[in-house]
Amino acid sequence: MKPLLDDETGTMFKHAPVRVTLAFPNRYSVGMASLGFQVIYRMFNNEEGVACERAFLPDDVDAFEKLGQPLPTVETGREAGDCELFAMSVSFELDLTNIIRMLDVVGIHPLREKRDDSDAIVMIGGPLTSSNPYPLVPFADVIVIGDGEQIIPVVSDALREATSREDFYDLIDGMPGIFLPARHTHEPTWATAPKELLPAYSQIVTPHSELSNMFLVEAQRGCPRPCTFCLARTMYGPNRNNGGQELLDVIPDWAQKVGLVGAALSDFPHTKFVGRTLTERGVKLGVSSIRADTVDEELAEILKAGGLRTFTVASDAPSERLRRWLKKGITTEDLLKTAQISRDLGFSGLKVYMMIGLGPENDDDITELISFTKELAGINRIALGISPFVPKRHTPHFADPFGGVQIIEARLKRIQKELRRTAELRNVSAKWAWVESVIARGGPEIGMAAYTLYRNESIGAWKKALDEIGWVDEYGDNDASSISLPPGQYAAHGVSAHADGLAV
Repeated sequence: MKPLLDDETGTMFKHAPVRVTLAFPNRYSVGMASLGFQVIYRMFNNEEGVACERAFLPDDVDAFEKLGQPLPTVETGREAGDCELFAMSVSFELDLTNIIRMLDVVGIHPLREKRDDSDAIVMIGGPLTSSNPYPLVPFADVIVIGDGEQIIPVVSDALREATSREDFYDLIDGMPGIFLPARHTHEPTWATAPKELLPAYSQIVTPHSELSNMFLVEAQRGCPRPCTFCLARTMYGPNRNNGGQELLDVIPDWAQKVGLVGAALSDFPHTKFVGRTLTERGVKLGVSSIRADTVDEELAEILKAGGLRTFTVASDAPSERLRRWLKKGITTEDLLKTAQISRDLGFSGLKVYMMIGLGPENDDDITELISFTKELAGINRIALGISPFVPKRHTPHFADPFGGVQIIEARLKRIQKELRRTAELRNVSAKWAWVESVIARGGPEIGMAAYTLYRNESIGAWKKALDEIGWVDEYGDNDASSISLPPGQYAAHGVSAHADGLAV
């Protein structure tokens, strides 16, 4: 860890009676690109009497385990499991097995029912818990759901005061965002941070992050758009825009690369002001998302001045018809206009992200995708990032069927065949998207299935584990959400919104 530590700017070193390990169940470079992870790290260390150190899953876990050494924290090298609270921030469904492996590596029994007061309390939060906390029930003592800014002070108070695990539970039970699997069966009201606790911003900058040497700052939380497939609107609460000067005030003078984070940055009213101010300082600029319907030459010029070489937008569906179905609000003309702006301003290409395997999708939609991509490629170089659609809780598509591995693979094969000389194609595996869909809508039984295979994970192992628990795809025979369905509505089928993950 020392070479990584030596290259960091902003590391916090602290000794205090209450020790917290904040772990990311993936490699260091992925974890350090997570803004939420960094915010929680700073918040714990700013609490009186609490010291927080980080830990990450080794790049080669098998090789590390053969050394017979405890997993060290980054800051001091202490045993990561030697703490009062072992907290994990989790972003992705497919990190479910990494959560189990992480607990195993640090010497904490992965199963909650096997632990006692002598073990660290295991707390899990992050985007995954807002999307679907239930597969984590067998492993977590505490699941936190929602904004950490509201939760960390509550947890810290309880850590300082509690004399036992049950005492700790008593002190936090009933607070927004606190889900205690030993006591609760359904997720609670989510925690929503008031505007005055924002913006979120980086604590540590390092060249070894996936976002190398980039200082991140959150322009907006939530999203004003009604896209039916996306969790940003429900998961991150009401849209909260930060002021342009607010963002500039938290960006240190030494930052040479700044990433603006938000679900729809081209809707953020201060993107141009902040971007222009930073680029005039000579700062390199990165952005998390730009909508094609709000792109104009002025914004594109600012991004180019900030060092952006390839322009990136999302189509999110292969046809105009399906974009309307998703309430995306982006037209073919918007994408063509963006391609023309990218060409005229000298961008090296346009990257377009989209999903296939949507409920009403048919061969005509794929034909339109192929034809339209050729049209775009006649304007500028095109790269397509194609992902299978994964229905998620808390969206109107919760009960939509997964598109099917064979169907998606056949459509990907057709796209690759017809566009191999036209566009650069980057695809996500249909098989692993199927696993993601199982985790995204599963319950504690899916967590236990993951427990049986976490050391030797594969598609075959997942199929075997799901067969052994008697898993049946309860959504496989469903019809996709009606194309006329208003955003945020869905027939409830007699179950509660929290239990069945409906948009609220």
